[in-house]
Order: sequence, then structure tokens, then C-alpha cells
Amino acid sequence: MALNKDVLGAALYNKAGKYNEKDIDNIEQARQEFWKGVAEEIINHLKSNATLTVPGTGLVSPQGPVTGVSTTGTIL
Repeated sequence: MALNKDVLGAALYNKAGKYNEKDIDNIEQARQEFWKGVAEEIINHLKSNATLTVPGTGLVSPQGPVTGVSTTGTIL
């Protein structure tokens, strides 16, 4: 699956919902945990859904053409 705003939006909405109406004693720690959770959802979405397509014509570097065989891989 390609990147999808609806899937990512739902994941972020659900993550944010876990912090709603929560009794917060340390607001700074709660904010930090919230944004770490948001970042984690974005990273997980990219890891699960991002694809990279290399053109069939190959790659070129400043020193000339890049040789070798391309393979399918995962963005980590």
C-alpha cells in the first residue's frame, strides 16, 4: 500500500485519543509522551507503506553511471 492520508490520519487520531481526558500530573511529561506517540505513528506508517521505485534506466552519480543489479527492498 502507498502512503495514505486516511490511514495515517486515523492512526494519529487514535493515538491522540489515548491522551484525551487523562488525569495529567506532569503536563510537560505528558506533552512529550504525546508527541513521541505521534512521531512513532508517522514512522510506523512510513515503514509499513512507503515504497521507493528506481527507474529502469538506472542511476547516475557525479562520477558516472552506477552499475549493479537493483533489488526490491524495504525502507527502514
